[in-house]
Formats: sequence, structure tokens, C-alpha cells
Amino acid sequence: MRVRLKYALPLVQMTIAVALLVWSQFWFNAAMRTQDMPGPAPASEVLMAINAPVALTAGLWFRYLPASWDGVILIAAIGLFWYWVALNIRSWQWRREVFIFSWAPLRLVADFILIGVGGLLGFSCAHEILHGYLPFTRLGWLRFVPCMGLLLAWSLVLIFFFGRDSIHCILRKRPGGSIAQD
Repeated sequence: MRVRLKYALPLVQMTIAVALLVWSQFWFNAAMRTQDMPGPAPASEVLMAINAPVALTAGLWFRYLPASWDGVILIAAIGLFWYWVALNIRSWQWRREVFIFSWAPLRLVADFILIGVGGLLGFSCAHEILHGYLPFTRLGWLRFVPCMGLLLAWSLVLIFFFGRDSIHCILRKRPGGSIAQD
């Protein structure tokens, strides 16, 4: 039996997210014994860097829900996001285009929003590197480098793929549309 990417990728990412959230909670509970305001847990920083586009939208519900619901909705959003990523991977392999709306005006709006998200992630990465957080301890670099690398990777991927799609949509080089279902 062949496991399909569109099901395996979201399940793996959701499992990683649950593990990082649990690790983050253990770290926070331990840090609260010795510090008044310990800051974000390293595991939560890595989780948000892996799922950077989802982390931007988490601000919409973060302060308005109880902590248990916040985690549940975050895990569900991560699953949906990685399902969409898997569909994009399959679409790119088959037709060299992203999996997005087929109606051109809606497609362009979505492309420009995702290009903007990529630009925001790139700006955030550059700001952190140039003016923001600098790890002063030896262990600080262990999470700084992967987190900034992931933010930069998300930025470049979003800008490249959806910029390319918007150019193709404007020039009408390829018809938009969804890929065939199995």
C-alpha cells in the first residue's frame, strides 16, 4: 500500500507540531520556577518557523480563545496548510503550476497576498538578523540559525512560486485550474 503525500505530509507535520507544543509547555513550566517572564520557548520558536505562514494567521485567534482551543486550532491549521502544500507539490510535479484558484482575478489576488506574506517573512528575517535578536550565548545560535533559515526559505518559496504564477496569469501563458482528483 502506497502512502499518499497529501495525507502523510499533514499527519507528520501535525505530529511534529504536537510534540513541539508539549515540549514548549514543559520548558515554560520549568522556566516559570526560576524566571518571572521567561520569553518564548525554543520549541515554540522552531514550530512557528517551520509553519511560518500559519504563524502569521495565528494572531487572528491567539488572544481570543482559551489556551487549549488555541493549540487545537493551531494543529488543525497546520494540518490544512500542509495538505495544501502537498497539493501544490503534486500540482507542480504534474503541470508546473501552483494549486490555487482558477478564476484569474481571484487567482491574482491570492498570488499577491501570498507574495506579500513572503515579503513580510523576508523582511522579518532581515530585521531579526540586522537589528533584532542576536544570540549572545553559544546555545542561542542553535535555534537562531535554523529559525532564520526557515523564515528565509518560506520567503523565497512564496515569492518565487506565486510571483511566477501571477506573471503567468497576467500573460495568460497557462490556463489556471485545479488538478484532477485521484
